[in-house]
Amino acid sequence: MPTTDHPDAGTPTKDRAAWVDLLDVLPDGMARRPLDGDTARDWSLALGAAEIPHRLMPLARGWRIVIRGDWAERAREEISAFANENPHPRTRRAAPRPFRSAAAWTAATVMTLGALFHTLITRPWPKYGLYPDLWLDNGRADSAAILAGQWWRTLTALTLHADAGHMLANAALGGVIMTIFCAEAGSGAGWLVFVLGGAFGNLANAAFHGPGHLSIGASTAVFAAVGALGTLRAVRDRSIDLRRTVAPVVACLGILAMLGTGGERTDLGAHAFGFLAGLPLGALTAYALPRPAATPTGADRLLGLTAFTAMASAWALAFAP
Repeated sequence: MPTTDHPDAGTPTKDRAAWVDLLDVLPDGMARRPLDGDTARDWSLALGAAEIPHRLMPLARGWRIVIRGDWAERAREEISAFANENPHPRTRRAAPRPFRSAAAWTAATVMTLGALFHTLITRPWPKYGLYPDLWLDNGRADSAAILAGQWWRTLTALTLHADAGHMLANAALGGVIMTIFCAEAGSGAGWLVFVLGGAFGNLANAAFHGPGHLSIGASTAVFAAVGALGTLRAVRDRSIDLRRTVAPVVACLGILAMLGTGGERTDLGAHAFGFLAGLPLGALTAYALPRPAATPTGADRLLGLTAFTAMASAWALAFAP
């Protein structure tokens, strides 16, 4: 940013006054030290329009504006007026980077439990009468059974995978997406959206295909989380920012193009319906819940427990006599 120093012509006094920091003459709390780039640019333009001598100086982390001391009163009036006319400057549109440690640990834990579950159900347990084919028959998203009222299959299918490669691919992609989403929605709320979005996506997919369609896998829920992330950011930022809102969606569609449309076992409909199911869930989350705290709250834990209970109950119904 260039330095702006207007000539002395028209100044209130003929004596050249000392330069002072603009923040020292403004009301407390108007801005933090140092100024961020957007605020510094806006204020410099406002001062320049009023022909107030000032200099814009770069610092290690931010910017500083200094003004002629004999222009302090005029500068205070101009910046105060500018702030009143522009209550929502550009720098406030994007939310601060959320706390991600809890979200990352939760995602890693869930994905580890998912991998452990896959390992357990893909081996026979004759003593308990449990075999891999039984888990598959009882839990997969069978569209005929779902449309006949076995709604729990929309949930249980999310935990079933064709093989280890299928499971690991969903765990890797899902872990990254859910860490980002849960950092902005809260871990409990994020995983509840994951479960509900996956279930609604499987239900819509069953209705679209009609009886005779079978599917398994967590990717429906992963794509639901990406859709939810986009609308969550759009609602909270109150605008559609290319980098924060659209880029994750475009990236997801790119992944869908590379991974989600190839192979005879790929269920493109489940991915698409999962993504669409996530859109209203993300908006609802943004409206209904505050930004997550640095540590999980009791309400967020309750939402996470609800997601776990829904999945456990679905499997209980799948094996009910």
